[in-house]
Amino acid sequence: MVRKCTRHKNLLMSDNSQTTRARASWFASPWLFFLLVFLLSIPFYLLGAAGGRLPIATFLPVSALAAFIPMIAALVIVYRQSGGDGAKEFLGRAFDFRRIKGVGWILVTLLLMPLVLILEYGVHSFSGAALPDAQLFSIAEGLAFFLMFFVGAIGEELGWQGYAFAGLRERWSALGAALILGAIWALWHVIPYAEMGRGGEWIIWQCLSTIALRVILVWLFVNAGQSVFIAVLFHTMINIAWGLFPNYGSSYDPFVMFVILALVAGATVAVWGAATLANFKHARRNP
Repeated sequence: MVRKCTRHKNLLMSDNSQTTRARASWFASPWLFFLLVFLLSIPFYLLGAAGGRLPIATFLPVSALAAFIPMIAALVIVYRQSGGDGAKEFLGRAFDFRRIKGVGWILVTLLLMPLVLILEYGVHSFSGAALPDAQLFSIAEGLAFFLMFFVGAIGEELGWQGYAFAGLRERWSALGAALILGAIWALWHVIPYAEMGRGGEWIIWQCLSTIALRVILVWLFVNAGQSVFIAVLFHTMINIAWGLFPNYGSSYDPFVMFVILALVAGATVAVWGAATLANFKHARRNP
């Protein structure tokens, strides 16, 4: 009887250790994930090249529907490694708002990008550039865009921040992982930017802005309890601010945006530290 109990206990311990290893292996394949993302995006790139536009946000090409590819690519890997339970747990990360440490991080997430876009508009006004008068969009229109961008952000951030970042973080500092992820994120957008009719200079500055945005996003993610929901919310606000203000991005300048975002990202790195991007006071108390 004792032998049976001991054997049963050992089997349980073995099963638990296997489950732990399976969960840990979720994040063991960031480069496989990146490869899958680009391969699965090819059909959407081809659709975008045909000139189609989204029916709601007509300034976006059809290739913008590839927003769900990062989630799908990560889900394929997680399901193969951890089965249905692992996939369900992974998808649940999109609404892990209970991880968030304090309402202050939610406010920063919601307000930072609108403030950046207002600052960019102010820079243009101060420089004397010809600008259209800012027009407010209706509440219904704003809610429709928020819902569309929020769903799209889930599709992206479950993959980028919920899967790939953890794997990169095992080998690089938080800043290093953010820069690598930001560069790949930017590269993934190059074809859709071209399909929007953007020139080479615009795309270069936009890609650099995208990398800076990922550093800021990682900073929010790390300090808000590693909440994917925070990443989704900030990604949503990026698109809301860019797509709607002012006059559907009519005065948007990626160069000015990059300068502003680079200053914000640089400040977060200087204050919170490149190694973890975590709260520096907390880091000092717990080396």
